[in-house]
Amino acid sequence: MELSELLSVMPDILSRQNSVLSDQEMVVLLLRNPELAQRLLTMTNSEVKKHYVDQRHTQKLSQFKTKNPARNGYWCTHIYVNGKRKEVERATIDKLYDFLFDFYHGQENKNKTYDDVFALFIESKREFGRSELTIKDYQRYHGFVSRDIKKKDIAMITEDEIRKWFFMDYLTRRPKKEAMKKMLQQVQAVFSFGMDRGFCFSNPAKRIHAKDYFKFCDLSTKSNEERSFSSEDIEKLRAYCLNDKKNPHAAMMLVAMETGMRVGELAALRNEDIEDGFIHVHRQQVIKFDEGEKTKRHWADVEYTKNERTNPKGGRLVPVTVRCQKALEIAFALPGRSDYVFHHPDGKCVLKDSYLYYLRRRCKALGIPISHNHAFRVAYNAKLIEAGADGNERCLVLGHSMQTNERHYSFSDRRKAEDVRNKLNELEMA
Repeated sequence: MELSELLSVMPDILSRQNSVLSDQEMVVLLLRNPELAQRLLTMTNSEVKKHYVDQRHTQKLSQFKTKNPARNGYWCTHIYVNGKRKEVERATIDKLYDFLFDFYHGQENKNKTYDDVFALFIESKREFGRSELTIKDYQRYHGFVSRDIKKKDIAMITEDEIRKWFFMDYLTRRPKKEAMKKMLQQVQAVFSFGMDRGFCFSNPAKRIHAKDYFKFCDLSTKSNEERSFSSEDIEKLRAYCLNDKKNPHAAMMLVAMETGMRVGELAALRNEDIEDGFIHVHRQQVIKFDEGEKTKRHWADVEYTKNERTNPKGGRLVPVTVRCQKALEIAFALPGRSDYVFHHPDGKCVLKDSYLYYLRRRCKALGIPISHNHAFRVAYNAKLIEAGADGNERCLVLGHSMQTNERHYSFSDRRKAEDVRNKLNELEMA
């Protein structure tokens, strides 16, 4: 930084009436006034520290207003140490900035373990808007990495160590081929992130290729029958739910089996979304973090479905068949009033987690080995095939990647959805 740039931050100290100091004059002035030079240095350092902290610290700095004279006027904020939120307070804002500068400077200049870099990797993914489900997926795969690798300086980890863990530990679990590929891709991504941030200088996992290890994976595949509720399973669940009509989870399950909707879509379904014999599926319930927080979270609705997050098309139409209408009528008769179709007596919507818990408990009680909502989607897809719906029609109704690219539903889309409804009603009446 040029001397003139440094001095420009303190014009009130060095200004002269109707004149401007040259760089040479500034040097002379500072040499002749050591006290002034020290003041300038102190204040310049303060500005530099403040800028450094502001670039890294995302939490709000607040001043106490309390009747306690010992703490009134203190400044406080929050930092994260090993993923845990910690409150910090200092008597003045300058002292708080000094602490934060030392904290972040120390964090950035100490050696980083693989664990440390992974935590920063996750933080960057959140900043780029990755969903909480994706974050959980990253964390789940991270759990398979050996402790020896996690706790070692990332710059000191070798290719041989990665290969040894991968072959002698991870592959002994007989993962599926796709899971193994994701595991390896994530490890490579963490090292690449570490290289970008200057924590390591090479990617020891780069030359480890997934195709070389396919033969060590579980290459068996489940049939649709193994991934789906059977017709007997669905009838057991239907009978159970019909005996629990005042429970919003039961109503939600009844609609799930008649529509193949995802859990988040069901939880976010509102009364206004059902009209003219169709359900307009265009939102879902997701986890959101509180503003400025990294640990406190809540459930919220977003105006897109899982497959339209990055490429919105306005949602999709699901036909309301005779059975689906009966299931919806049970939902409409739930105690309490709410904009949500599935709600508790106090009007609050059903959360995804509570519904999935209910579904698992019901399946366990009935001796059904499958206990996830996706099994309803697979069963519904099979029902569509039995009804004679072609691939495009099934994608249209289920919201898969093959559905139309139009943002809003066209007349032909509606005609196709009507055809699907007629086919399903014919099957139900047979």
